Amino acid sequence: MGNPDPFRQESRQLHHQRVYYILLAGIGTLLLLTLLDTLVEPGLRSEFLQYRLLAIGACVLLLYINHTSRSYRWTWLIGFFGYSAVSLAILFSIYRQGDAATPYYVGLMVAMTIYTTLAPLSVFQTIASGFALAVLFVITIFFIPTSFGPGQQLGLFSNLFFMIGFIFIAATRNWTDINARKREHLLRTSEHAAAEALAGQARRLELEVARRADAQQATEEHYQLLFETIADNVALIDTDGMVLQANTSFLHHFTPGTLSPGTIFYDLADSEDQRILRSAVSTLITDSTPISDLQVTLTTVEGTPLLTEISGALLQRENKIPGVQLIIRDISERKHLEKVLASSLHKLRQTENATILALAKLSEYRDITPGRHLERIREYCKTLATAARDHGLYAEIITPTYVQNLYQGSILHDIGKVAVSNEILNKTEPLTVSEQETLRNHTLTGGDVIKAMEQDTPGSNFLSLAKNMAYFHHERWDGTGYPYGLQGNEIPLEARIIAVADAYEEATVAMLQDRCLTHRQAVDSIVNNAGRHFDPMLIDAFLTVQEEFNQIRQTLVETE
Repeated sequence: MGNPDPFRQESRQLHHQRVYYILLAGIGTLLLLTLLDTLVEPGLRSEFLQYRLLAIGACVLLLYINHTSRSYRWTWLIGFFGYSAVSLAILFSIYRQGDAATPYYVGLMVAMTIYTTLAPLSVFQTIASGFALAVLFVITIFFIPTSFGPGQQLGLFSNLFFMIGFIFIAATRNWTDINARKREHLLRTSEHAAAEALAGQARRLELEVARRADAQQATEEHYQLLFETIADNVALIDTDGMVLQANTSFLHHFTPGTLSPGTIFYDLADSEDQRILRSAVSTLITDSTPISDLQVTLTTVEGTPLLTEISGALLQRENKIPGVQLIIRDISERKHLEKVLASSLHKLRQTENATILALAKLSEYRDITPGRHLERIREYCKTLATAARDHGLYAEIITPTYVQNLYQGSILHDIGKVAVSNEILNKTEPLTVSEQETLRNHTLTGGDVIKAMEQDTPGSNFLSLAKNMAYFHHERWDGTGYPYGLQGNEIPLEARIIAVADAYEEATVAMLQDRCLTHRQAVDSIVNNAGRHFDPMLIDAFLTVQEEFNQIRQTLVETE
């Protein structure tokens, strides 16, 4: 079951408290009526006293029941029974007196007033309890065994009029009282909720303040521990370069063991590096630009030069600059290892290039291609790719790494020709349809070979480009090429680049002299095929470097 309505529960509690007053007031009314009996009906005094005592006994019992009730569920019935007991005792007196214009009518009005005024009744409860008493009063009058004359009728009508009027007045008052108590309850509930919210906010604020204080203390302790134990050299300097604080590592490397007053950080560097340091710190202070990876040489306490990398940050408190924190890292060993690694990579790259070139020349041994064909091809590809990038074409693709991979991978574009027989490669007559198909398959063979190499070397961008050039270097911009008939941008950029380079090479270095074109003729032929054979944007870039193509051709000329 859900929680009861708070206002209803509060009304029940109020009703419970007021039942005591209702019952006690009812007992008091009965005792006063006993005095009235002596004046009005002395002959019936003993009988009326019995009625009063029975009603008083009922009220006392109801007082006990109300006292023991803690749930407040039967409070309304307890009060109503008390009201009924007092009213019945008075009605019996009226009946026995036998007078419609009885003075005991006042007792009924007092009982009704006590009950409807003190009990927090609803409008319905007020009207119901009031009319119930009015009906009982009328019934009692009609059962009186005396004549019911016009005077008595007028008295009865007058009494009923005042009784009914009072009932509606009491109902109106109780309706107003209920609404007032509801508003008061809502106000108290709102105030209580606001107070709880404020108290909760205060508790949360106190907890947050305590948490932040603890966190700040922990941070300071952690910072101090880190400051002292960090392997790097850490120094805090003021705006003039004076060392204000330094960690153990800095003291070990650059001081006799303790920080002397007036130590200037800039004095650890030579004149040129001092100028660089002062400029960097000045920029940090004026523009809040952090110092990052600044490489300078400092002199250790033993007088040994130490290559360092310095990072710095501005320390600010309340818009004031207490100093600059510098982190000085010894990079002499790292620089030595970088040189060793660079040398090893250079040797590895030379070996790799030689291996790739040797592998690519396998196709030349099966073909009648001129001897320096591969060297020219890779230079053409590099030149064209660089020109396209410089003119804003495919700039997001053509990075320096892309150009390097293109340069290396381009020489493998015809590797698939090793699977084509000498008869087809060296044949001077027109090829048959079957022979043409076999020759065309060198693109698939070459691509598959490099694809297998790529699977053994995951993450190799160079082999990925080489594979695309092997597969697609005979595709055409208009979709009439082979092996897949790709069109436009469906063709990988590297394949479109080598298509231009291969076309220029084939036109200017043909083995049959009658098919060999001049540089200008080759350029015109390529331009005329823009949009059909070649990517038109690449041809625009080609025209800006076509003289460089001619120089490459002349520099890497065939030797007898």
